[in-house]
Amino acid sequence: MKTAGLIMAALLTLGACVTNTAGIYATSQGAVQQDGNALKRHVSLDGIKAYPDGGQLSGYATLRSHVAYDQHLQYRVTWYDANDNAIDGENMSWTPVTLHGFQHLQLKTTAPNRRASWFGLHVREIIAH
Repeated sequence: MKTAGLIMAALLTLGACVTNTAGIYATSQGAVQQDGNALKRHVSLDGIKAYPDGGQLSGYATLRSHVAYDQHLQYRVTWYDANDNAIDGENMSWTPVTLHGFQHLQLKTTAPNRRASWFGLHVREIIAH
């Protein structure tokens, strides 16, 4: 019985560390995937585009709030080469952003090197534990 209690406590502890990965994912190639009903009703990600900028690619997308209150989000950009391999994938990090009520925010990015062909942008809610 003690073992079952310890296992349950360990599982609950690990569950508190889980990060919500549902969100919105869009690419500069036009693909859009939305997971989680609440976020897709409150936020949209559009106008995502990659463009040449001084010998390498840059990109942008517009993050739009559809609600009157602040939302605490985070986003991550991943650049890919022509073979759809992530470039510098181990250094991808999440960037926190507060999106105020009905705010439109342009997110900008620059490719890490000249091999980049396109990028993906993932946005998700920050869930306080």
